[in-house]
Amino acid sequence: MRMNTPAILSFLFMTIEGIGYSQSFTQTIGGASAQDGIGAVVAGDGYRVSVRDHDPATLRHVAKVFTMTTSGGSVSSVVLPIEEEVFLQAQANAQDGSAFLMGSVIPTDGPDHDGLVVKVGADGGALWTLRPARDGSQQYLGGAALPDGGAIVCGVTTENGGHDVIITRFDGAGAILWTHVEPGPTDAEARAVAIEASTILITGRQKTFSGRSDVLFLRMDLEGNLIWNTTWGGAADEEGRAIVPNGDGTFTCAGWTTSYGRFDNTSQRIPAHVYLLNIDLDGDTLWTRAIGDTLFDRRAYAVERSPNGDLLLAGERSTSALSDASLFRTTSIGTVLWERSVDTGKEERILHLLPLPDGGVVCTGWSFSEFGRQLLFLRRSVDGF
Repeated sequence: MRMNTPAILSFLFMTIEGIGYSQSFTQTIGGASAQDGIGAVVAGDGYRVSVRDHDPATLRHVAKVFTMTTSGGSVSSVVLPIEEEVFLQAQANAQDGSAFLMGSVIPTDGPDHDGLVVKVGADGGALWTLRPARDGSQQYLGGAALPDGGAIVCGVTTENGGHDVIITRFDGAGAILWTHVEPGPTDAEARAVAIEASTILITGRQKTFSGRSDVLFLRMDLEGNLIWNTTWGGAADEEGRAIVPNGDGTFTCAGWTTSYGRFDNTSQRIPAHVYLLNIDLDGDTLWTRAIGDTLFDRRAYAVERSPNGDLLLAGERSTSALSDASLFRTTSIGTVLWERSVDTGKEERILHLLPLPDGGVVCTGWSFSEFGRQLLFLRRSVDGF
């Protein structure tokens, strides 16, 4: 089984090239409760957006799928048929227009979270829903689709007492093929998965004995065997939140660092910088980039590759009181080409990126303003405007 990133992107772009893309837009959608966009996929002549929603009528969290126009307007929405409280965390898009929604549910008979994976078809309907029964609490926080219709998801489990990494592979029908729990000396969590050929690379964070965080990496094969794990960090904190394969046996991880970057003499600290780290199949670091300044804390929550090979990064830039959504384009080796910010209220954050064949990008996340916490949905051109 081979997962070739350029081929997948070419397939995806060919399947959606007929869409009449609109100009750039910025939309906030939702009521007075809380709506977080966790992922988008092209659907027909528009988009389908997955949302973690808090329903004020039932006072519980639900999973919704919105149908959107090419200009970002909401056409309709449907609540996925899951009775328990649902906390969606991430979305992984497949080649055929389907998507995997990951997160957790709180069962009615207990306080622990159960890991949740929902496969949503190209029409937006749930094809299957899976909640593996395990001891303790599990939350799936990231994942990647496989060519066979299945997926590999990652997250955190407490079945051994602390927070340990959990990785699970499902087939296209939702059957569990294997699960790997990686116990560690300190708390750890896995946040994202990238796949290239028979290699699985997972990133996240590992607590140090001093209470700081390092970027965590695990390499596995498609049969569930752990090949190695390693961490990377400095004197302060680093965290890996997203990762992409580069097609040459290396992977680029995105997140943030407070160990590396520009030192602020006023606050006597290094503000959080977007952090890029390039790693090979042996776990060796080939290069790193700390992107930022002393004016804002910057964090990346998503990374994808544009059709021309550039990296698209998204997340937030913040001060002690406010934040703006932030979007970057860099070269394949992390040289910044531009940064754009999005301000729709008091706080914004982008959680998911969808590259478009014209070089533009669609982003989902959330916006908090006087109207409450709403779905943030936007499109930007190849130049970020």
